[in-house]
Amino acid sequence: MVSGNYNYQYIDWSHDKVPGEDFDHLGNLITHLITPTMTLGISDYFNISFQQAMGVRSMDWGNDDDISQHHRDENSLSDFLEQAKGSIFGDATINLKYLLTNTGIDAGSRIFISGGLIIPSNSVLTKSPFLDEDEDNIADEAHRHFSLSDGCYKTNIELQYYIKRISKNWFQPAFYGITFNYIRPIEASMHGYLPGNTYVGIGSMLFATKLKNTWAPKGLSLGLAYLKTEEAFWGGQPAPNSETEVFIPSLGIIWNHKKYGGLSLNIKYNQNEAIPEDALNNESQSIQLSIGYRKTLSYTIPWLYY
Repeated sequence: MVSGNYNYQYIDWSHDKVPGEDFDHLGNLITHLITPTMTLGISDYFNISFQQAMGVRSMDWGNDDDISQHHRDENSLSDFLEQAKGSIFGDATINLKYLLTNTGIDAGSRIFISGGLIIPSNSVLTKSPFLDEDEDNIADEAHRHFSLSDGCYKTNIELQYYIKRISKNWFQPAFYGITFNYIRPIEASMHGYLPGNTYVGIGSMLFATKLKNTWAPKGLSLGLAYLKTEEAFWGGQPAPNSETEVFIPSLGIIWNHKKYGGLSLNIKYNQNEAIPEDALNNESQSIQLSIGYRKTLSYTIPWLYY
């Protein structure tokens, strides 16, 4: 099976003055990310997948009259001094999934257990953006706060539990369930950054529209994600605003065609997403748009099935 997602995220942010910069800070952070995935069924119960993230993250500085050590117009494709490396590639993920229970096309439960390895890319910060060796509360040098990767190898354990039911009315969910993810860094990056553990819980419901037209939406989805990240460290020192705990609602539409595959559109909204900077009155709002595509290929690898 081949699949892919395009994610667009727009974060509008602002915060108060910081030491050494007597002006308000504001701007936006925009991310375009493509994640193609190839999945191979190696038996009736196991499959393995490989996913490679590619994209660009860009900062638009909203205060053109003032020069800041922290922010400027820039993007993740380019290097910044000796503090950040740029690249179009983000993290890659290898994942092995096991089908624990499955009721086929009938109503009932589906349980998946999977484990994987997250491989970092070279789009990383090579120095902490919080360096203050003279302890005057002013950044030692100009720096960047964002990248496509944190530079760390991580393990990812996932549990999926979903239930399919025979729905007679469109307002009764035809498919619903939960997904749990636990992401743990193996060790600090080669540049001294150690992210905290990440916990993700996602509850979702899919409603069948009962529409018969070929190109009409076949499903509507509602979701609520819970995301918690523990404190991160630069060289053993806590990284400001690295701890997060948020709930993110989502709304989606799904199209499906027997010949051309499935297409999905999903919108997520989040308020007060943490800004990775030690400043007062951090405020932000983010909107994320995701477009997904999946297609099952009618191809069998001969040496896997004999």
